[in-house]
Amino acid sequence: MELAAWSAYRVSARSAASRWTRLGAVAFAAEFLTPQDSILPFLPGRMDFARLAELRGVWGVSLHSLVHRCRELGLIFDATASRTYQRLRALDGQPGFTAESVSNFPGERPSLLRQAFELAAKEAGLSVSQLAHELAWTSGRVQDLLGVQEQRPVLRLVQ
Repeated sequence: MELAAWSAYRVSARSAASRWTRLGAVAFAAEFLTPQDSILPFLPGRMDFARLAELRGVWGVSLHSLVHRCRELGLIFDATASRTYQRLRALDGQPGFTAESVSNFPGERPSLLRQAFELAAKEAGLSVSQLAHELAWTSGRVQDLLGVQEQRPVLRLVQ
């Protein structure tokens, strides 16, 4: 959501159109990061910080984002969301309520990337190192995203 909000704020804040742009960007980000059909069964009907913290770990979004999503989907009222935001501000910095780096989340495993790589490897002889070079990533990162293990020879001790 932060990326969408950042991009929306690049539009002038003075016009009514920019307000709609920001709202649209936030709505898009919320649906992109926490799709309604996927997350709705897991969201609490009342504010449960333990449950929200659990969902934060699964979905990789902030507690504030989850509260916003609960309000947006009609699970809580505006007054409940407001009180929850106030409580979250008071708890900021406490264990379990600090912002987490996105590097703590494993992310998705893109299945189409692996299929595309396998096709390109078969048809054009593309290697992991060539793909890593094209993407300006490390070979290890590409291997991780593709879900392939490094192909190193096995060394054996001969007596």
